[in-house]
Amino acid sequence: MTGRLKRRLVSNDTPKAAKIRALVVCVAERLQARHTELNDSMNAAIEDAIADLANPELTEMLHASVEGNITTILHMLRNDIPIEHLQPATAATEYAIRLARAGVSAAPLRRAYHIGSDDLLAEIFHELQLLDCPSELKLRLLHHLAGWLHHYVDWITRVVLDAHEAERQALMKQNATDIFRLVHRVLDREPVECDQFARTAGYRLNRPHVATVLWDERTLQAADQIEVLRSLAARLARVLGSSSEPLFMPVDRSTAWVWCHVPEATSSVDTARVQGVLAETPAVRAAMGTPVSGIEGFRRTLEQANTVHTVARASSASHTRVMSYGDDGMAVVAMLVRDLPVSRRWVADTLGALATDTEPAARLRETVRTFLRTGSYVETSKRLMLHRNTVKYRLAKAKRERGRPLTEGRLDLEVALHLCHVLGPTVLHPPRKSADSGPSN
Repeated sequence: MTGRLKRRLVSNDTPKAAKIRALVVCVAERLQARHTELNDSMNAAIEDAIADLANPELTEMLHASVEGNITTILHMLRNDIPIEHLQPATAATEYAIRLARAGVSAAPLRRAYHIGSDDLLAEIFHELQLLDCPSELKLRLLHHLAGWLHHYVDWITRVVLDAHEAERQALMKQNATDIFRLVHRVLDREPVECDQFARTAGYRLNRPHVATVLWDERTLQAADQIEVLRSLAARLARVLGSSSEPLFMPVDRSTAWVWCHVPEATSSVDTARVQGVLAETPAVRAAMGTPVSGIEGFRRTLEQANTVHTVARASSASHTRVMSYGDDGMAVVAMLVRDLPVSRRWVADTLGALATDTEPAARLRETVRTFLRTGSYVETSKRLMLHRNTVKYRLAKAKRERGRPLTEGRLDLEVALHLCHVLGPTVLHPPRKSADSGPSN
């Protein structure tokens, strides 16, 4: 108890302490005689004020909790038992636990104790008015009882809220375990009823959905990032047009699988909107599948997201923070990532000196890649904001660096350039250590 609160209570050196304590017992005895009336009044006050506690299935436990608290309070006042010797009523903690199991938050429970104590204080005040003693003594008695009741409520709310939170955490852990098992049953193609899945996981399998792997790329991060990822998952669902909560499943301390419902199954997602979601968490990246429907789609979109995750983990390019299986050429890149040493040698054979990890070589690669996609000097110059003659110069320079015409092995050339665009230095070769560090502008 704080020093300020202790000042409100009667101590042994308080003037007329014995008289005040005798009056406390007198008030408590009078209240005890009205025990049923007090119960009914407090229950009505709580039920009228807090709709969340009006569940008929839990009303009986609410009444038992109220009765337990009133009994404890009056017993302690009648017998002058110090608050430090308090033992919580079993009904009070059981009620808190049942509320947690019913999905009722702690806020209504906290309010119930304040409303109940206010109702009891009004009854105490009524009994004080009936006492035959000086007004000054009544005021000191009221001051003492109000402080005592405040301390009791402070103590009991901490007890019941701790019980509520402990049960909530246990339920969350159990629910997460149940969801984990159920998800893996679906992924392992074991029979699972869609209705059962919806009841347990709160997520429907028979709708279009897209899976995302979210992860914090700081591999040495010691802190658990799951709650950060959970918050991002909720925002991700909203920008993807979902009207329901996503299915969030932690993989480890810095990685999670997320499924979101989407309005319809399409070939891709708007990764620019996802970039906006991740804007305030620069260390978090996203690898996404494509939107597909049903229970088979649930499996397929995660398989795609994990494939993209493998590609993204191999890439050091800055523009690959959000990647989707629907991105152009992603399936081919994913296959080439499986054997990076072989892919790196193939890129060098296909691109020649253009496969060097230097800024000049990167400019030439991007110019060639854009030209092959547009087939036009004019369109290439517009997209890269270059003069047309600069485009022609770069293409000629790229031909020399490659060591053969750009029209030769064009399909291989396009695939190799795209691989460099997605993976960056991962498939490139370091510059030569001589003064000639690679192709220039």
